[in-house]
Amino acid sequence: MLKTRLITAAVFSAVIIYILSFSPASLFYPLFVTVTTISIFLSGTEFAALRWNILDGTSAIEQPRPKLKAKHFAVGFSYAFLIISFSVSCIIFAQEPQKILIIPISWTFLCLFISAALIYRRANDMHTASNKLLNVIAGFIYLALPAACLTSLSLIHFEGSYRSAQLYFCLATVFMGDTGAYFIGSKFGKHKLIPKVSPKKSIEGALGGLFFSGLTALILAKLFNLPFPPWFSIVVGVCMGIAGQIGDLMESAFKRAGGYKDSGHLLPGHGGFLDRIDSLILGIPVAFLFFSLYK
Repeated sequence: MLKTRLITAAVFSAVIIYILSFSPASLFYPLFVTVTTISIFLSGTEFAALRWNILDGTSAIEQPRPKLKAKHFAVGFSYAFLIISFSVSCIIFAQEPQKILIIPISWTFLCLFISAALIYRRANDMHTASNKLLNVIAGFIYLALPAACLTSLSLIHFEGSYRSAQLYFCLATVFMGDTGAYFIGSKFGKHKLIPKVSPKKSIEGALGGLFFSGLTALILAKLFNLPFPPWFSIVVGVCMGIAGQIGDLMESAFKRAGGYKDSGHLLPGHGGFLDRIDSLILGIPVAFLFFSLYK
C-alpha cells in the first residue's frame, strides 16, 4: 500500500510540475485545463456517489467507500464539461469578456433541466428526488465554480515573478497548512475542534495549520518574487488556511453522514480524488479573490 501510495504521488507530482514549469507556453493552458477537468470529473463522480448513496439508503450498509455507478459518472461529467466550456469561452470571447459566461451558464441550465427530468421521472419518493436534484446543483457550486477559479488563476501573471508562481503559491500554502495541522495536532492536540465531524482534529492543530499556511505564503511570495508586501502574503496565507480547513471539514462531514472512510478508490493508494483536493476546493477561490484584487 505504501509503495502504491508513493508511486501515485510521484507520478501525479511529476505531471503537475511538468505542466506548471516545463510545458511549452502554447500548451500550458490546454494541459492545465485538461488536468483540472479530469480531477473535477473524478471528484464530482465521488461527490455524487457520496450524496446519492445516502439518499438511496445504501449508506445503511457498512462500506469503506461509496459504490460508483454510471449515473454518478454522468453527474461528474456535467461538472467537468463546465470547466471545458468556461475555458473555451475565455479564449473565444477574450476581447468580449461580457460574453464569457454565456456557454457555461447555458450548459449548467441544460444539465439541470435534464437532471430534473430524469430524476423526477424515475422517482418513487419526491422528497428523495428533490434532494438529489439539489445535490446536483450544489456540486456545480462546490466543485465546478472553484475549478473555474483555478483555471482563471492560471492566467494571472505578475511582472517579474516566476512561471506559475501563483499556482505553486496556492498549492503549497494549502498543503503545508494541512501538513502543519497534522503534525501540530498529533503532538500538542488536546482540545477537539468539531468531534462530531472529525474526532482527530484539534484546535491546536487548526491553529498550527494556520501558522504554517501564513509562514509558507510569506516565504513563497519572496522566493517566487511575487509583488506582495509581507503583511498581504500572511493575510492571504491565513485566509487560504481557514478556507482549506473548512473545506476539509465539509468533505469529512459528507463521508461521516454516509459512514464512509474514503470518498472513493480512483486514486491508487490514496483513496478518492475528493479526499486529496478537499482543502483546495475552498482555498482556491479565496486565493483567486485576493490575487485578482491585487492585480
